[in-house]
Amino acid sequence: MLVSLGAGLAFGLLVAIALTVVDLYLAGHGRRPLSAPLLDVPPLGIHLSLADVLFLGAAVFGAAITWRRTAGGGA
Repeated sequence: MLVSLGAGLAFGLLVAIALTVVDLYLAGHGRRPLSAPLLDVPPLGIHLSLADVLFLGAAVFGAAITWRRTAGGGA
């Protein structure tokens, strides 16, 4: 389980760095940045951008793939 957690965090970190570079490029060229609000529900305290959604999805994906490829996901 710790291997899956570590893999998810590491993959999430790599994706966060890549998203930062892409976001800087887009913002520097006058395009809509990835950090612009995508899902905004103030009463619930939810404020997610496309970059947030991609980061969270990548971290869960990395952890799930590692979990399946190790003994934690069954045979």
